[in-house]
Amino acid sequence: MQKTRVLFVLLQLDAGGSERVVFDLARSLDPDKFEVFVAAFKGGVLSTPLKNICKDVFIIEKKQGFDSAAMFKLAKIVKNYRIDVVNAHHYMPCFYSFLGTKVLNGKRLIYTEHSVPEIENIVNSIHGKIFYCMLYIINSVVGVSKAITEKFRENYPHHADKFHQILNCVDIEKFRGKGTLEDVRKHWGLAKEHFVVGTVANFRKVKNHACLVRAAGRLKDSHPQLRLFFIGTGFPGAVENSEDEVRALILELGLQDRVVFAGYQENIPEMLSSFDAFCLPSFSEGLPVSLLEAMAAGVPVIGSEVAGITEVVTHRKTGLLFPSDDDERLALLLE
Repeated sequence: MQKTRVLFVLLQLDAGGSERVVFDLARSLDPDKFEVFVAAFKGGVLSTPLKNICKDVFIIEKKQGFDSAAMFKLAKIVKNYRIDVVNAHHYMPCFYSFLGTKVLNGKRLIYTEHSVPEIENIVNSIHGKIFYCMLYIINSVVGVSKAITEKFRENYPHHADKFHQILNCVDIEKFRGKGTLEDVRKHWGLAKEHFVVGTVANFRKVKNHACLVRAAGRLKDSHPQLRLFFIGTGFPGAVENSEDEVRALILELGLQDRVVFAGYQENIPEMLSSFDAFCLPSFSEGLPVSLLEAMAAGVPVIGSEVAGITEVVTHRKTGLLFPSDDDERLALLLE
C-alpha cells in the first residue's frame, strides 16, 4: 500500500505549544500508512527529536519581510518529495505554503490556527483579503479551540464550511505517576516545604509571566515559602521576547532567590510532579497544551479568564480563574 506523505510546516522548531502538537502528531501517525516530513523557517530544540521520528526535516532560510524565494523552496520540497498533504500551523506558514502546495503542485493544504489574536491580525491587514481569496482553494482550516473556529466563521462567513474545530489534546498516560516531588525539587534547589507554583510557557509577552511575578511580590512577606518555577525559553532579539523584562521585575521585587528558571525541558511529566500548583496568566490563548498537561498530571491549575483557558477551566470546579492581568486577585487565589 502506498503511504501518504505529509509535510508539517511551522514557523520554528523551539518547543512552544504548536510545535509540541506537531511533534505529537508526527510521532503518533501510523508509519505503515504515513511518511512524515517537517519544514520550518528556523531551527530549535525540537530539530533533532523530529529528525529521529520523521523521514526528513527541512530548515528554510527566510529573510525578514516578504521572501518569494522561501515560497519556491517550499514548492520544491513539495514536488521533489512527492508530498500529498501539507499541514501548515499558523498563518505565515500557510501563506508561504499556498503557492507550492495548491498553485504549482495541486496538493491538499490544511491550515491549523492556534491563536485568536493571529486571526485578528490577518483580518486587520492586507492579508484579510488575501486569505479570503486563498480560502476558495485551501482544503480545510482547523481551529484548535471553539473561540478560534468561531472567530474564523465570524470574519469569513462566505467560507464557513471550510472551518473545522479539532481541540488540542494530550496523552494522559504520559503524565500519570511520572517522577517524584523530592527528586525533581532537590535537583533545582527546592525543598519539600516550599509551595511551588510553576508554569510551562516560553517567554513571550502574551504569556504574561510578569503578572505571576507581581502576585508573588504581594505575598513575599506573608508567604516566604512560595517559589516560582518557570519552564520555557526566551527568544533574544524577538519583538515578543519578555524574558529580560521578567528577570528585571524579579530583581526589582527582590524575588531572585525565590524563582527558578529551568529553560527548555524535555521531561515535562517529571517536572510537573514538583509543582503544587500550575498557573497560566496569559493575555490570550488558543487551547493551551501546557494547561492540559498539568491537569493530566493531577496538578491544581489557575488561569487567566480569557478565551481558550475558559474552555478548559471552570472556576472552582476544574480549577481557578482570575481576571486577566489582575495580580491582586491572583495573589488572593495563591494564599
